[in-house]
Amino acid sequence: MPDSRTAPDATVYRLSLYHCYLGELRRVGAPDRITSRQLADELGIKEETVRRDISFVGDIGRPGAGYDPEVLFTEFTQFLGLSEEYPIVMIGTAKMLEALQVVFPSERYGVKPVGLYSELPEDAGQVVDGLEVGHLTDLARLDPVLEVTVGLIACSPGWVQISLDLLHAAGITGALLLTPVIRLRKPEGMTINQVRMPCDIKSLACKCQLPAVGSVGSR
Repeated sequence: MPDSRTAPDATVYRLSLYHCYLGELRRVGAPDRITSRQLADELGIKEETVRRDISFVGDIGRPGAGYDPEVLFTEFTQFLGLSEEYPIVMIGTAKMLEALQVVFPSERYGVKPVGLYSELPEDAGQVVDGLEVGHLTDLARLDPVLEVTVGLIACSPGWVQISLDLLHAAGITGALLLTPVIRLRKPEGMTINQVRMPCDIKSLACKCQLPAVGSVGSR
């Protein structure tokens, strides 16, 4: 049985890209076979990299014959420790949680929110996409039977550390942080992935600077 813990972080990330892409193919009608070259071309990755990544998952398909997309998707799902409806909890105001469902319709991506929590007391009791929103402190009562290991945090910056600590106390070991907090204290044993949008915009602005007028060819 392949062990995802032996795969480099970069490989695990690319496998998640392949998994998402194959998920899109399944929704629109996947072809009978797909090759590593096709995956490489579609995602802008070298073909040898795709082959090496897939080798971490196991002996799938035959050289030159390509892969069955359904089999490949299932193997990636198992390797990544996912399921067809991977349970997650989401933290943010009711308005933010509603917005996230617009830009990130969870049912399309193989995840299933099983708990919604807001830092605003007045949001408690509201219903978003069929789930009742609880106050952030209700995380302490998250049912362990749900087997949630990942939380998505999109609350205001002042509540980020509290959210992380409450997730950790509830036995959740992973967090995707969408709030632009620069400094935080990571709870022991927790893995945090963070999208720092303002910082990403600043670095992109630097890369996209136009040369100053008259500077081209000047000495």
